[in-house]
Amino acid sequence: MQLSKLSYYADFVVYPLAILALLVFELDQVGARYLAVGGYFLSGIAIWTLFEYLLHRHVLHRVPILNDMHEVHHADPSAYVGTPSWVSLILFLLGALLPSWWGLGPAAASALTAGMMLGYLCYVGVHHITHHWRLQPGTLLYRLKHRHARHHYAKTPGNFGVTSPFWDMVFGTDLNAMPRQTRS
Repeated sequence: MQLSKLSYYADFVVYPLAILALLVFELDQVGARYLAVGGYFLSGIAIWTLFEYLLHRHVLHRVPILNDMHEVHHADPSAYVGTPSWVSLILFLLGALLPSWWGLGPAAASALTAGMMLGYLCYVGVHHITHHWRLQPGTLLYRLKHRHARHHYAKTPGNFGVTSPFWDMVFGTDLNAMPRQTRS
């Protein structure tokens, strides 16, 4: 979805505050165990990477309305295209925080959701950087930029993970592991 510049950059303010609020809530709980908090937080980051891959591969490239909006991004990669912060926050509330609150309790749910939100913030940041910054060759972000550019321009669909190639390797969609295709 095409966003205003303010709306596009809002995630970089909203999500650090939301993550901090969730972690403060978690650590304020009576008897908070720091090792458990760290475990749930790291699990949330790991869950996000899988969700990022699945969302990008199966929703943004296949669900008709969302695919059309995503194609706007592919047509103009430097445009301010994304999900408004209020929409993504509602999705985190309904899809992560509330179900895990019900299943794991409020303390664990806060840490898990904070980890997922940090994963999302990394995704938004890496995706922005790959399309808007000039990067030094040899750096991790430079490699991620070229990996993501291959997603945009390859004839074969792949490289759906933006922050990590892990799930592309697991599911066989890592274009870097496939022979390069020539343009016709």
